Amino acid sequence: MVFANPSYLWALLGLLVPLAIHLWSKKEAKTIKIGSIQLLDESNSRQSSSIQLNEWLLLLLRMLIIALIVLLMAGPQWRTKGNQKQITYIVEASIANEASISSVLDSLQEDSPVFLLKNGFPEWEVDVDYQSDKEQPNYWQLVQKMDSLRSDSIVVFTKALVKGIKSMRPNTQKKIHWVVMELEETQDRPLLAFNRESGVELITASSSGRTTKINKEVLDEGFNISNDSLRLLSEEPQTVPLKTLDTLQINLYVAEDFKREGTYIEASFRALSEFLKREIVIHREEKPTDSQADLNIWLSNGTSNDSEGKWVVYQDNQLAKQLIESGPRKNLFYLTSRLNPQNTVDQHLPEQLLHILALDNNLKTLVANADARQLDETELKPNYVEPKRKRERATLLDISLWVFCILAGLMIVERLISNYKKQ
Repeated sequence: MVFANPSYLWALLGLLVPLAIHLWSKKEAKTIKIGSIQLLDESNSRQSSSIQLNEWLLLLLRMLIIALIVLLMAGPQWRTKGNQKQITYIVEASIANEASISSVLDSLQEDSPVFLLKNGFPEWEVDVDYQSDKEQPNYWQLVQKMDSLRSDSIVVFTKALVKGIKSMRPNTQKKIHWVVMELEETQDRPLLAFNRESGVELITASSSGRTTKINKEVLDEGFNISNDSLRLLSEEPQTVPLKTLDTLQINLYVAEDFKREGTYIEASFRALSEFLKREIVIHREEKPTDSQADLNIWLSNGTSNDSEGKWVVYQDNQLAKQLIESGPRKNLFYLTSRLNPQNTVDQHLPEQLLHILALDNNLKTLVANADARQLDETELKPNYVEPKRKRERATLLDISLWVFCILAGLMIVERLISNYKKQ
C-alpha cells in the first residue's frame, strides 16, 4: 500500500489520545461504609470480566476509527500490475458525441478501453447522449487519478479549456498524450442585463479558443421583461437575469487635517460615476452612523471605527506596495499613504476603489463559465517521472472508498456497543 499524502500519517500519534483517556479513567474504587452486607448478593465475577472485556473492545474500536480516518486523509492506494502494451483512451464528455470523435473511437480495437474524462472514469458508451453533460473536468486533478488505470499509455481527447486548470502541474509515471479538439466557431452567450435610464443594456460574452471578449449592447427591441429576468426573442429564446442599478451610497468621515484627501476621494468617485454611468452619492459624516452604505471611508489619525460594513481606514505604512491594501479581517482595507496628485494618478486610486466595491462579482462568475479559451498540448502536459525500475511502473488503485466503508461499519458497531453498555 502507498499513500498520496504520506505526511498525514504523523496524525497516527492521535492513537495515544483514547489510550490515555482510558488509562486516566481507571481510578481507584471508593470505599463506602455500610452497616450490614447480609442483603447484598455476591458479585458475579463473570459479569465483571465481561465489563472489562467490553472496555478494551471499545478502546480498540476507537483506536481503529482514528487510524482509518488518518488513512483516508493520507489517500491510500494499492499498487497493481500494469499493462505496458495496452493503450487506454479517455474522452471529455462534452465532445463524446461529436462526429470526429465518434469515428475515431469506433475504429479502435475491441480490447482498447475507452473512458470518460470525469471522476471515476466511467466507460464510454456509443448509444448514450452526452451533450447535456456540462460538468467541467479539472484536468490536472484527474491526471493524478489516472495512475489507477492499468495501461501505461493513455490518450486523452479534450477541449483543454483554460478554466479546467485549477491546481499545480502534477507528476505522473504514465505516458499521457493530449489531443486538443479545437473549437470551430466563436460562441456568443448572453450573461446579464441591466435596466438603465437609457434602456436595457445586455452583457454578452464572445469566446473562442484564443480570446474571450465582453460586449455591451443597448436593446431597442426583440425582448420581453418578466419580473427580474429578460427573455430574448430569437430562434432559440434565452433568459438572463435583469438587474436594476441602485444608487451607490458612500459614507465619508474626514478629520480637519485630511480635507485634501477627502477632496481626492470625492474626485475619484465622480470619475467612477462617469465611467460606470451610475449615480454615486457621497455623505460627509462627522461620526459613524447606523445607516447602511456600500462603502465607509475613515480619514483620521484617531482610533478607527469597528462598525459593521465595508471600510477603508487610513493607516500609514511606508512599506506598502499599493495605495490601498487589505486589512486583517474581511471588508477592512487600509489607505497606506497621504494622498497627493502624483500617487492618486500613478497608483490608480479610482481603480482601487472600484475593486473594493466589487460590483462585478456576479458577472465575473458568469464570464468564467462562458470562457472557451483553450490550452496548447505542451501547456497541458503534466511532468513525466521515469520509474526507478520498469517493473515499478505506477498503476495505483484508489481504495479510499473501501476504507470509508470499513470506517462507517466500525463507527456503527462502536455506537451500538457504547449505548448498550452505557460507556
